[in-house]
Amino acid sequence: MHKSVLSFLVGLMLLTMSSTSLAWGGRGHHAICDAATHLVKSPQLKEFLLHRPHTMGHLCNIPDIYWKSLSSESRKLGDPGHYINVEKIGVSFKDLPADYKKIIETYTGKPNKQNEAQTLFSIPDELGSNWWRADQFYRLALQGAQSIKSADKPKGSKEEQDNSLAYNKAVYDMFVNMGLMGHFVGDNGQPFHSTADYDGYSAGHGGIHAYYEELLVGEFDADIVGQIVKRARSWKSQTFTQQKTVIDNMRILSEVTSSEVKDVLKLDPVTTPSNLRIEKGMSLRTPAKRRPPAEAFKKMEPLLVKQMARSSYLLAHFWDEIYKSAGSPDLKAYKSYQYPFTPDFIKPDYL
Repeated sequence: MHKSVLSFLVGLMLLTMSSTSLAWGGRGHHAICDAATHLVKSPQLKEFLLHRPHTMGHLCNIPDIYWKSLSSESRKLGDPGHYINVEKIGVSFKDLPADYKKIIETYTGKPNKQNEAQTLFSIPDELGSNWWRADQFYRLALQGAQSIKSADKPKGSKEEQDNSLAYNKAVYDMFVNMGLMGHFVGDNGQPFHSTADYDGYSAGHGGIHAYYEELLVGEFDADIVGQIVKRARSWKSQTFTQQKTVIDNMRILSEVTSSEVKDVLKLDPVTTPSNLRIEKGMSLRTPAKRRPPAEAFKKMEPLLVKQMARSSYLLAHFWDEIYKSAGSPDLKAYKSYQYPFTPDFIKPDYL
């Protein structure tokens, strides 16, 4: 394909992608959750998950590859769970209340701090709810894990494949919700999910979001999971695993990753800045022109690995906490072949 044609197609893709369609990309999310199975510390849980890295990787992509193909109502409810934009309500991450309903009550109808002429009509849409979405799936996974101990284990091969059996259902619910949670923990490790300038247009770097997480991640060799695991294992501890709640750990991770937006923009190989103009009430965007991802990858690779490793590290911590909080239930009797191809969409419960 001619370079000019390729550049046009890439530019068109970046222009037409909305903020709600952007995440780490399929490969990045899969790699984060695959890597997390190697970072779990609880022996029996680790043994269980190491037989399912492909399953966990698949689950971590469900909110993007399946749920976003569902009804517009599902999209409206689900999309805000992928990001957090504190600039619009004018507070820092550390000062944002942990109670989402309190946030809605406090800020609905207030001026948009990025544009005082606008009013905040929908806090979920304007602010996002990434931390609370992760917390929701943590709680759902914990419920499944807690149900395992009281359930009778399957007796014989027929019961092992009976998906309605309480034990099988409890284990399935536990790991499915663990995997779904992984998507939102992954989103939080991507710096452009914690800023209102999610695609770089305010800084003249329009189109950076997909370039960074899709095109650059696509440049990794086959050792992407190994690199993430190696980096995560080099850390003795992280502040975003030392807080008392899921919300507060996610809060710290947002602070850390959002601070690196400037580092990404500094490395972004822009040759022609992007342009954003308003005509007849419509935003017309022309993405930046930049060097091909293969040329930029070597400089960007360490930052990409570090950010994905943070998400894997925190995700493994959450998985361990779920398992231990449930009393380390026995998982060895789970033999079901049931695979979570298309888990049902789950509505946010914190609104």
